[in-house]
Amino acid sequence: MVEKKAKNAKENSAPPVWEWILAAFGLVLVCVAIGSMIHRGVTQESSPPNLSIQVESTTPVQNGYAVAFRVKNTGTQTAAAVNIEAILMQGEEEMENGTATITYMPAGSEREGGVFFTKDPRALELRIRVLGYEKP
Repeated sequence: MVEKKAKNAKENSAPPVWEWILAAFGLVLVCVAIGSMIHRGVTQESSPPNLSIQVESTTPVQNGYAVAFRVKNTGTQTAAAVNIEAILMQGEEEMENGTATITYMPAGSEREGGVFFTKDPRALELRIRVLGYEKP
């Protein structure tokens, strides 16, 4: 009986082959991820945030109109507190303006936001631009 218990304990102490295979696979994944980050950090040139903005849609809402936009950061550095300015123009006269702030834009990311107006942006000229950002 004692011999049988010792034999069972010995069999239970060695991990099965599938555990070794999964552990090796996990180790390979971790090494590839670390190697990829090191390679990117060494070879990629640093550039400031490169922010561009595009109007996605204009939708009537209860108290006016919502202009949805998408901001892209194609630079390699992160931007914080990205200030957006939208102006409705009729000829050279400013009819209405609005602002929005995107709090955090990592390198290579996209964010969506919106600005509200009381006048219909589709009937006027909409000028929208990024005013500035902070380094986080």
